[in-house]
Amino acid sequence: MNNVSELAISYLQRYGCQIDEDYKTFLREACKIHPPPHGMAWYGNFYRQRAREAEWFANSLIANAAEEGNGSRKVWQFSQCISEPEYAELVRKHSIDESRHSKMFVALVNILFPTQLEADFRVQLQGLSPEYYHHKHPTTEPPLVSDRSLDNSSSGHLILDTEKVMDEIIKINLLEIRALILQLLLRPVLQAYATPENLAKVTTMSDVFIYDETKHIDYSAYCIGKYIQQGNQEWVRGMIISRQQSINEMFLTDVELENSVGTTVLSTPNT
Repeated sequence: MNNVSELAISYLQRYGCQIDEDYKTFLREACKIHPPPHGMAWYGNFYRQRAREAEWFANSLIANAAEEGNGSRKVWQFSQCISEPEYAELVRKHSIDESRHSKMFVALVNILFPTQLEADFRVQLQGLSPEYYHHKHPTTEPPLVSDRSLDNSSSGHLILDTEKVMDEIIKINLLEIRALILQLLLRPVLQAYATPENLAKVTTMSDVFIYDETKHIDYSAYCIGKYIQQGNQEWVRGMIISRQQSINEMFLTDVELENSVGTTVLSTPNT
């Protein structure tokens, strides 16, 4: 039994999420065939050891703020290319969450390291978030494309076909599971760096991160489940297994190069 798939499923159940049974079967199978390194003891030990270094940990929070901000922009761009209104709206909500997470990571830097950064740099950190909100965000219209061969609509707008959309949603799902695991690693470290005065606030922020990551797994699993119910079981099964392998390989490369610095969000693999 793989601890990553079971932990993700347990958090989905904790928050009352209704998940397709085939999705759970495929996720368990993918994690058995390609065990995620972010769920292994060696990575937890590696992360906790590095996080003892205050400078490294502060940098990891800043890296998270940057990645969440970049991720928010990319996820919004993806939402613009989805023709299914329900899926597009769910992805837009995800983008807004990541924009907020970027600001939360900056807030954590300011709370936990209040005297160790220059004032000008703190101002620069605020710009890492695109500041998307439900009432303030980019257009929801799909982007125009100059090459009509890339366009499956008659209006010259880029709309991804259903398989490409589902491929991206599967990647989102598996990356959000990884994000949940890394948030669970992050939580006790945040609490260890917190003072008694800010412990409750820091813990509440961690609660929000964990809840949001779980809901991102939930909505993407919902979309995957609907696609499975349309008769695409084998395609989904194969794609979840393949994407789990790609994510594992990318994660190991980043750890080896020490590019991950504890980030909960990393770029998605292209293959």
